[in-house]
Formats: sequence, C-alpha cells, structure tokens
Amino acid sequence: MKIIKNVKNYIFLYIHSFSLFWKASRGSSTILLFLIPIQALAPAALIKIAQIMLDNLLHGNVPNSLLAYWGIIFFISSAAIPINTSLQGILTDKLIAFVNIELMKKSKSINGLTLFENPSFYDNLQLVSSEASWRPVNLIVFGISMIRELITIISMLFLLGRYNPWIAIILILSIIPQSLVSYHIQQDSFETMVTRSPDARKIQYYSQALLTAKDAKEVRLFGMFDFFIKEYIKVYKGMHFKMKKVRLKQMWISLVFLGISVSLSIASLVWMIIVIEQGKASTGGFLVFVSTLTATTDGVYSSIENSSLLYDTLLYMQKYFDFMNVKETNTYSGELSFPSNVKNISFDKVSFKYPGQKNNALTNISFTITSGERIAIVGENGSGKSTLVKLLMRFYAPQQGTIELNRTSITKFNIQQYRKKFGAVFQDYSKFYLPLRESIGLGNPELMSNKEKIINAMKDGGFFESFIEKGLNLNTILGKQFNGGIDLSGGQWQKVAISKSFMANSQILILDEPTASLDPRSEFEIYQSFIKLTKNKTVFFITHRLSAVKLADKVLVLKGGKINGFAPHCELIKKNKYYADLYNLQAKSFQSN
Repeated sequence: MKIIKNVKNYIFLYIHSFSLFWKASRGSSTILLFLIPIQALAPAALIKIAQIMLDNLLHGNVPNSLLAYWGIIFFISSAAIPINTSLQGILTDKLIAFVNIELMKKSKSINGLTLFENPSFYDNLQLVSSEASWRPVNLIVFGISMIRELITIISMLFLLGRYNPWIAIILILSIIPQSLVSYHIQQDSFETMVTRSPDARKIQYYSQALLTAKDAKEVRLFGMFDFFIKEYIKVYKGMHFKMKKVRLKQMWISLVFLGISVSLSIASLVWMIIVIEQGKASTGGFLVFVSTLTATTDGVYSSIENSSLLYDTLLYMQKYFDFMNVKETNTYSGELSFPSNVKNISFDKVSFKYPGQKNNALTNISFTITSGERIAIVGENGSGKSTLVKLLMRFYAPQQGTIELNRTSITKFNIQQYRKKFGAVFQDYSKFYLPLRESIGLGNPELMSNKEKIINAMKDGGFFESFIEKGLNLNTILGKQFNGGIDLSGGQWQKVAISKSFMANSQILILDEPTASLDPRSEFEIYQSFIKLTKNKTVFFITHRLSAVKLADKVLVLKGGKINGFAPHCELIKKNKYYADLYNLQAKSFQSN
C-alpha cells in the first residue's frame, strides 16, 4: 500500500509540476507536447522500415516508397532535435522567470515577520530561492526526456513482443525493482541535502566572510583567514561524508542492476540466434530484434536514471509548493480603511515574546498618545524599544493585549493601507543598489518620476550636499555591485535612507536610531529637518543619544521590557531616577570629552 501511495504521490507531483510549463508558456508547451511523440516513435518506425528494406534487398528489390518513408521519418525526427532544443531553452528561461516571480509574489503576501523566525521555514526558503535558477531546468530536461523515453520503450517492447512476449514482460518486470531502489536512494540523497541546509548556509557564510568587501578590513586586520578556512573545511567534511555514503550506495546498486540487465540482454540474444538457426526468423527480423533489444536496454537504463533525477527535482518542487501554500498564523484580514486623521494610538496591557523564546520582549505595556505628538523611546539595549515599534507596524502580533488606533484594534485595518501611512528609518536600514532616483523614490513609488520631489527629499534628508559634492545625477547607481556604481560612506547611506522616508506621505513616522551613523553636525541638521517636516505628524523615535529627547513631547522609558516612565523630559529628569541616571551619565561623558 505504501508503494502504491508513493507512486500516486509521484504521479500527482509530476502532473502538478508540469502544469507550471503551461502557466509559464502555453505556446512552447504545446509545440513540445506535439514533438515528444514524434521523436519518441521515430526510432521504432525507422527500425521496422529498415527490416522491411533488408528483407526486400535479400530478394533483390527495395521499393522506392520505403526509401522515401525512411527518409521523411528520419528528416522529421532529426529536424525535431534542434527545434526541441530551442523550445526547451525558451521554456526554461520562461519557467525560471515564472518560478522566481511567483516566489517574489508569495513573499509579498507574507505580511509579518513571524515566519522568518522559524528556522525550518527559513531553511526551506533558502533552499527554494537558492535553487530556483536551475531546478526548473532539470524539470524540463529530465521530465521531457522521461516521457519521450517511456514512449520509445513501449514502442520497442511492442516490437520485441512480436517475437517473444516473455522477453518484453521480463524486461518490464526488471524495471520495477530497479526504479523503486533508485527512487529510494534519490530520496535519501535529497533528504541528506535538505538536512544539511543549515551547514550549507554556514559554509556559504564562511566563504563570503573572506570574499566580500564589507568584511575585508576586519578580516585582514585581525587575521581571520585561517579561522574561517578551518571552519569551512570542518563543516564541509561532515557534509561530504554523508553525501559520499549515499552516492557510493547508489553506484553499487546501479552496478548490480546493470549486471542483471546485461545478462537478460545476452540471454535474449542467444534465444534469437537459436530461432534464426531454426529458420523461424528472417535476417531483417534479427536486425530488428538486436536493434530493439539494444534500444530498449539503453532506454530502460536511461529512463531510470532520468526519472530518478527527475524525482530529485520533484522533491524540490514539493518544497516549492509547500512554500507557496504556507499560511501565516497571524491574520491580516482586516478591511477597514485607514482613517483620514489619526486621533490617538494606545497600547493596552500588551505583552509579546519572539517565537522560540522563553522570556517576554515586552510585558504589560500600556500608554496612549494623541495625534501630532513626538514620542522618544529610550532604554538600554534589549529593553524592547525596536520590538514596540515593530508591533505598531504589525510585523508581529502581541500574544496578550491590544494595540488601538482611534479606539479601533489595528488588526481591523487593511494592512496595505495601514502601512502606507507609516514612514520609517530603521537602525538596520536597507541599502538598495539601484540608481539614486529609485533608491530614494522607493519611499513612494508613485512619485519616483517626480524629480522635484526627490530633490526636496534629499535636501530634507541631508543627502543633497553629498549629491552636489560627488557630482552625482539621479541615474547614478549606488554601491559597487554593478558596473558604474559608486560607493557611499555609512553616514551617506543613512542619509539616503532618511531621504527615502521623507518621500512617503506618512501620518506616522518611525525613527529607529535615525542618526546612528551621522556626525554631530549632520545629526543636528537632520533633527532640525525632523522638527520642521513632522509638524502635525505623529513621530516615534528611538535613540541612545539622550540629547535628542528634548525634541520630544514625551519620553517613553523602557527597562527590561516594561515601562519605567512615560512623561515629558523635564518631568522625568526630576522624578525618575533610572532615566535621570541614564541622561546624566551620558551628559557627563560629553562634558568630559
């Protein structure tokens, strides 16, 4: 029963995977489906016509019609080869693009970050995305080859069966155990590859640490080469040992079945020689028998190899379909439109812990702010500052309590509309290696072609001065990843990120350490821009530089994931010892410097 179930699953997965061909390119798929039987049946037809011609030749006469038939079939089958190759190439390109676009669309549909905290999900994501550029090639090459070879084998077995049905039956029966063993080994190989996925990511990380410009300075200064090379070799040896066992097992079993296949072929050939000696078959019949026996044996071995390699690809496709079908545990089904005016935002007894963690990142958080207030969030590292704004932006959902906007749970608002009303500069801001226009315009893609808006955003974000000094234009590519690109300093990259946030027409602005990479002068200028440009907007800004808190209407003090204080700076400095100690400690540091 298990074997039957596995066969059913294989067939279902095979059909499901091949449906992607049709979705990627109906035209190429249709022509390929037409060419497959032509190429597959041509060998049997050519062998049969050759038999008839040989028998006629022995009697002194070969009809011209037979030569014409043979020539036409040979020409069509030969012409199908370059056509098939070209179409497979076209379909491969389209299928790779289709699969990658579907992966990107699926990523777009994942609204939160919870799934990315799941190691199993992340490993599958890395496997699916890293192999999406070549797995579809195998699906086409091995999938089409297997169909073609299967049709060819059936036609050859039909010819063999006319001489002795038992030979055809025995050859068919010999395929079954070899196929099952081959699939089992291929599954072991794939599972070994999947289980080593974390190790594969490790060795990739070790090699990239020594090969990328980002880490080049520290690697050379501290002499890290030997360490990373040693770690790479250690992990590689463990991976190689597992795969070596699987591959050697595959080799020995293949040799055993190859021996059985060759023995059956020799026995069949001996039988045919006896039949010829007894005068029960013609010379042409002997030609057909030897040709079909050889073609069948080669076809069987090739089809088993291709189908097992296809099975390996289908196991990948199962991972792909699993990823495409994954569902978020947190629902983002709210349909309410975002209000035209934000009157208030409140956290009510909110507690949250990250997936797989024992301790809460935030515990019993409650506070309310009104529209247009600037809220500074301060606290030591690990106090939950960034977590709080991630909950507000709905990247995660709290396990307890509610977050409300205008006295309505934020989960009831349409997620796309909701996030459009937020602008943000993250501490770990993204660097997009794109033309400057796009790098900043991504803050509001609808205005990406508006040169004036982008220039103004650069001025507000503090990047315009660098723009002029470096002689850049809006088509200058940022980063050295592509030809013609220019590199930026850490502070300049942060100014690009800040400029991007000013492109957004946001009611709520999140600033997570927005000036961490800036010098004091740039920091002062940026904060002046924030004051001017965020008038009538609600602003949350996380900062370790407590001198900036004076710009805030209120300060939210977090300690160990709990609220330690929430009041204006002048009140906290007098009444909250923890906050006063933090502030005075930093003030003394500046004074001593």
